Amino acid sequence: MGIADIIMERRTSALVEHTSEDIVGYAFVKFLREITERYGDGMNLVVTDFVDALPVYLYQAELLGLDVGFIDRVSVIKVGGKISAGNVLHKVPISPYPVYKTRYDEALSKIIAGEGSEVRINVQLGIEMVMNLFNRKELIEQIHDIGRQIIQSRDVINVVFVNVEAVEKASSEALPLLRVMFPMVLQLREGGEKFIVRKSVFRRLRGISGEV
Repeated sequence: MGIADIIMERRTSALVEHTSEDIVGYAFVKFLREITERYGDGMNLVVTDFVDALPVYLYQAELLGLDVGFIDRVSVIKVGGKISAGNVLHKVPISPYPVYKTRYDEALSKIIAGEGSEVRINVQLGIEMVMNLFNRKELIEQIHDIGRQIIQSRDVINVVFVNVEAVEKASSEALPLLRVMFPMVLQLREGGEKFIVRKSVFRRLRGISGEV
């Protein structure tokens, strides 16, 4: 089973942890391609690109010979950064958290609220870059809002790729709190080529490992 199989089996939100040494672009592109081929027009998909994480990961994937052309058709919300990748529909400037949150929620609702979609997915890349800009109160509020979105918008599958090293630098309590919020936590291994399910509310999925 790959990451797409694990997440889509129960269609639940997941935190995907990685380090600075992992080639996230490999895992991300394989995951996105698989769900795109599986659900096609029956899926409402958006990628949230924090501070140019998306173009960095696409560059990694291209170096590995993966076809990333399909990304041009994927809806993107760009938060900060200067390099556009994918079909950028909304740009949200980095600002104090209350302002950022309002603008981001408005942008996300315009894309993800389409009727008739079998699956709604929000894949978030590079969120740790924004976490490092907020003060402690704003950081805790951001994590709380992630949990609120998971609970209140259950028809939206949130898949958040996060650099654990960077998050730990932002706050010692940020990563444990994030893990609490997500019903499933995966961890990339062996440079991003493999993964293991570190946490799952579904007993059958706990401890499963495999290639991404």
